[in-house]
Amino acid sequence: MDVLLRRFLRAGVRRGIAGNWYWFLLAGATFFLRRVLNDRTSVVSTLSVSPGEQVLITVRDRNALPAVES
Repeated sequence: MDVLLRRFLRAGVRRGIAGNWYWFLLAGATFFLRRVLNDRTSVVSTLSVSPGEQVLITVRDRNALPAVES
């Protein structure tokens, strides 16, 4: 669904810039719909850090095997 909305957004902006103002309406509606459907405001994790402490944040595939240090 997101791929289709992204294509509508890109097409609407491109054609709107080309001079068809009503395509800007499509792009605006599509942008609003994408923002509503992709709620990314929820908190993933919280951590209290004291002065002097360090935090290492890594991103990896959830299905990948853990890395082994040698």
